[in-house]
Amino acid sequence: MKMGKRMLACALALAMLLGCVPAGAAGAAAAAGSTKLIAFTFDDGPSPYTAGLLDGLKARGASATFFMTGVNGGSGIVNQGAVLTRMRDEGHQLANHTYSHIVPFNTQSAATISSQVGQVEQLLFRYMGGSYTDMVRTPGGALGTTVQNTVAAPIISWSVDTLDWKYRNADTVYQNILSGARDGAIVLLHDLYPTSITGALRAIDTLKSQGYEFVTVAELLRRRGVTPVNGRVYTSAPNQGVNLPAYSAPVITSAAGTDGVQVTLTSQSSGVSLYYTTDGTLPHLGSARYTGPITITQDTTFTVVGIDQYGTRTPAAVRTVAGMPRAAAPVVSYENGLLTLTSATEGVQIYYTTDGSQPTAASTLYTGGFVPAETTKCMAVRAGYLDSPVVTCTLTAYGRLFTDVDAQQWYYDYVGETVQQGLMSGTGAYTFSPDTVMTRAMLATVLYGLAGQPDTAVDSTGFTDVPDDAWYADAVRWAGQAGIVNGMGDDCFAPNDPVTREQLAVFLYRYAQQAGQDTTVPGAPLAAFADAARVSAYAVEAVQWAVDRGLLTGTDSTTLSPQGSATRAQAAAILVRFAQLDG
Repeated sequence: MKMGKRMLACALALAMLLGCVPAGAAGAAAAAGSTKLIAFTFDDGPSPYTAGLLDGLKARGASATFFMTGVNGGSGIVNQGAVLTRMRDEGHQLANHTYSHIVPFNTQSAATISSQVGQVEQLLFRYMGGSYTDMVRTPGGALGTTVQNTVAAPIISWSVDTLDWKYRNADTVYQNILSGARDGAIVLLHDLYPTSITGALRAIDTLKSQGYEFVTVAELLRRRGVTPVNGRVYTSAPNQGVNLPAYSAPVITSAAGTDGVQVTLTSQSSGVSLYYTTDGTLPHLGSARYTGPITITQDTTFTVVGIDQYGTRTPAAVRTVAGMPRAAAPVVSYENGLLTLTSATEGVQIYYTTDGSQPTAASTLYTGGFVPAETTKCMAVRAGYLDSPVVTCTLTAYGRLFTDVDAQQWYYDYVGETVQQGLMSGTGAYTFSPDTVMTRAMLATVLYGLAGQPDTAVDSTGFTDVPDDAWYADAVRWAGQAGIVNGMGDDCFAPNDPVTREQLAVFLYRYAQQAGQDTTVPGAPLAAFADAARVSAYAVEAVQWAVDRGLLTGTDSTTLSPQGSATRAQAAAILVRFAQLDG
């Protein structure tokens, strides 16, 4: 911002009259009050001096608007971005002053204007935690048809020009602010100069004693009933019959529910969305957004704020809500044909069913080990506690007990079969994790076991991301030597990456070839699938073979999903089918 600011301010008098008339002011229900509002704005930063300015504003309980550049010498968001989080959390408005402060701005093309504004917008979104309407001040206050048609945000000018950039004298800044201060004024300053900061803070002290309240530009417009319009210029917002109150803090209420304590968040401030945290931090646009009652079982401290479309935040509401403890789920043990149940919560009673129905306090009371059915469900109950989660135990045809393999699921028999044959093992004593994705390391280990864990003639896997002492190293070493697996580029195997459905087919195809099986495929087995073209070129023959042999089926009648991750349940089914091939 250089010479001509005062002239621009005068030239914008008409824009002030047109742009700042409160929407619907004539019919507003709120009567004019006595509160005097003023908005201090700081351009061209943030700078190395901005943190000191924030200290002064915090000590005075004042909010301000910062119109920030992307890069401005050693200043700007790119160089001084650390202070933006503090600005956000202390209730200041993060606003846009274009990326590199091009002057004259109103002679630039629409593409340049859009890029200059858009780059800063993305930086602001990052620090705010999400998108909002970031108000814009153009370099030098430049306006014009192209600017106003291109900038997709309200454009903020000023009614008080301190000329701080010109005089760089704290007393002059102070006097210029006091001489121009009016209710609804927008004051132009720069946080590049220590003299501006000194003069501004001194003026805040004086104006505060005169009854002024220091608000952001967005809050000034809202409280004066002004609904900002993109591309329109706003220079001030005097009281013209509407003088709304400041936002109030949200309200946190709670009530006991069947599954825990139900926490409800409400706001008496219209136009805000509620965000909350439970870790003691102040919520922002990246925090959890409230969409409905929240169920808790433990004591939880909620911090809640409302945020409007311009990023203005309500005061925070903080409340610790007492939760209702939940009884610990029964712990199962299956030995010698008997199922025993215990719970980590003392004093509970455990109830169970053997017909697949959900247990209740009217079900069979557990008194000692018993022979389980194909499906046994149990839960722990204690007065003053929420009922524990229901634990479902299923018994496979081979007598293996699982707590995460539903007997009604399509993969139930496959899981029982693959574990019985030793093709795969569980992920825990009573878990198989059927919906967990199969990793490349897991699949290499399965094939290594299927081959009988043969010795290899090489000492290293050849992959930089497979340590020689990793639990899957022997399997990868063998599979690599046998030509069953290849790397993912850059000498990496990516052992923890999920196996895609087409990769699983490739691994098995190469294993079958290494074992001397016939892998020829007549016809075109992929013709029935609408997404057959999505099969990678290197995998086409393997997928054709896997489909032809019935190993790989569609995720529905016309969809193969070759790039989809293969779950452990899918892998179990394919391995069982593979083991049943005649060769």
